[in-house]
Order: sequence, then C-alpha cells, then structure tokens
Amino acid sequence: MIDALTKVHSHNAFEEKLLTCKSPKLFLVDIKQFKNINLEHGDEGGNFVLCAFSMTLTCFAKAHEMELFRIKDDKFALLLDTPFELSKMERITCALCDTLQRLSYAYQNQNIDVEVHIGISFDHFEPLEKAQKALLVAKAENQPFVTYSEFANILMSENEEAIEAMMKSAIESGQIVLHFQTIVDRNEQPFYAEALLRLAYHQTLQSPKLFLKIAKERNLYEPLFESIVKSVADLSTQKGLRLALNLSSEDLINQARVDFLKRSFAGKNIVLEIQYEESTPLESLSSAMSELKKEGMLIALDNVDNINLITYFPDGLIDVVKVRGDIIRNLALDASTLLTCKTILKLCRHKKIQTVATQLNAKAIVEAARELDFDLFQGYIFEQPHTLA
Repeated sequence: MIDALTKVHSHNAFEEKLLTCKSPKLFLVDIKQFKNINLEHGDEGGNFVLCAFSMTLTCFAKAHEMELFRIKDDKFALLLDTPFELSKMERITCALCDTLQRLSYAYQNQNIDVEVHIGISFDHFEPLEKAQKALLVAKAENQPFVTYSEFANILMSENEEAIEAMMKSAIESGQIVLHFQTIVDRNEQPFYAEALLRLAYHQTLQSPKLFLKIAKERNLYEPLFESIVKSVADLSTQKGLRLALNLSSEDLINQARVDFLKRSFAGKNIVLEIQYEESTPLESLSSAMSELKKEGMLIALDNVDNINLITYFPDGLIDVVKVRGDIIRNLALDASTLLTCKTILKLCRHKKIQTVATQLNAKAIVEAARELDFDLFQGYIFEQPHTLA
C-alpha cells in the first residue's frame, strides 16, 4: 500500500500499522498554505513540492527509526512505536522542527519556500484524531507544533465555563510542574539550573505554552505566577542551589509582580532569565531589572539573536546572555549564524557578560561553541530535564 505520487506508505497502510502498534507516537505534518503553492506553480509544481517534501521526511524517518505515511493531500504522518519518555520525545520534536525549518526547493529556476505546522499525539487511543486536533491548535495559534492534550482540546472549545473551570482546577491542583536543566561551565560543572515548566496530565508532561497564553488572556495568570515563583524560591532554599526562572519582559513591567519577586527571592540564589517582547518599553524593563538586581538576583537575557538589546542596557546590569537555540544549532551549516555569534560574543566580552550556548544536542556543535569561546553550555547532550524532588 504505497502512495502513487510520493512513493511512501499510504493512509491505508497507516491504518493497518496502527492495529499492531503498541505505543504509537505520532507526528502529523502539514504544509502551510499549500493551496497557494498550487495556485502559483500549478499542479505540477505542487506535486513536485509534495515529492521533494516526502523525501525530506523519509530521510528524517530513517534517521530516527520512524515510519512515514502520506495521510491526505499535504499531510504526512511520522509514526514511532515506543514507550513514552519525555526527554526522547522532546529531542525528536526539536530535531523535526530543525529539519523542517527554512525548507526551500528549487523548481523551474525559482525557489519554493515551505513552512509547516505539526500536530503531535502520544496517546494510544485515536492517535490520528488527536494529532489532527493538535494540528488545528497549532494553526490557530500559529505555533510550529502543538502536542495533543485534553487541556488543549478544551481550550480550543467555545465553552467559556468549561475553559475557566479547567484552568482554575489545573492551577489549584498544581498541574503546572517544574523540571530543571543545568547550565554548565567549560569544565562541565554546574553554574545554575533553569526551571522548565511542564503541564502534567494523565501521566504525560507537555509544554504549557498555550495554557499560559490563555491564562493571561482570562486573568488567571496571577495565581499561577505566584505559585511558580514560590516553588522556585522554596526549592532554592531546600536544595541549596542557584536556580533560574524564565520570565517574559511583560512580567517585569507589572510592579506588583516585581514586588512579589523581590519578596519571594530575597536572600535566595536566583537567576531571572528575561525573554524580551517587542511591546515592552525598554526604559521600564531596564528600571525593573535594576530593582531586582539590587536585591541580589542575577539577570540573564534569553533567546538573544543580535546585539541590539544587549547594547541598550547599561554596563553591569546584564550578567548572562543566552544565544537563541536555532542560531547555535546552525553554527556548522550557516556562515551568517557564525558571524552573528561572533558579534554577540565580542560585545559580551567587552561588557563582561557571560554567554550561554543553548540547545546543544550534538558533539560537533558543542565543539564549535567551545571554539567560539562561549562561557556556559546547555542541552540534552549534558543533561536531561528532571525534577529536584
């Protein structure tokens, strides 16, 4: 049962495979705006893209011991039969996103750029239906991927009472949990451990990005924010560790949240990793960071991809800069990313700011980051995320 166009397994073959699949892990991949590709390049161009895209997915499937199926039109399914292991699923998801970003296929003397959405299901029951629901959420939220959960299913419904009741219950029952991943120095000694949020549901752990977004929209974010801050503060004291909490810059232009951070983290060994949002006034952000710095907290800029933000802040305010993961992962492939890293590193050395190479999953990229003289390193190659219990 082979698809006539792409020569990969067909939808019928997928349904047959599911009958014997004990622990299906399904990644449903959909090409963005495929109809526009057909309109611009005709059916022949569209078919060319589908065949080229299927070859890209075939290579990925072989490298990760998965099977590839064409489900319908521009939808393809990657299937892995394996027990659930969070770190393994995160590695595969990260690798798949890396593989499928910035795709471009040469057709009749022009390039056709391809972007995707991915819906993921780790559930044994009705995995395709659940991956399709996750895919709808990814499209609606314009996210590269979304993992199915009953939370996401309810969040995308129109039942306002059900949404609010579910979110309140999740916050009150502590279903937003903390895992940690260590940032190490050049000798692979711990520098600090970053708190990573996970949504615990039915014995699985998922990214709570959509949950957090809707919590903010529905004025349910404050109790969740305070619960997370308190947990990090308590763990820092109990374990005697330097811990990091990742915050949006929007969190820091809210004076009540800044005051709560100051009270909660007073006397604690804490790093605040700040993800800058373009809507945040820089003057207000700088002022808030200065307040927190005076209380003894280290300040890190997260997900940095150029020198503009670093240049804005006065010397001595920023302690750590974390370079964006896709820049690090493309060091060996793209000369422009290498130049970007060198520019960031040069400025940080001048300002006496420590730098972190993030999302390190391969030895070659670790060596490239070491040669560039990054100070600190983070990724699965060093440590899997884990609890501190």
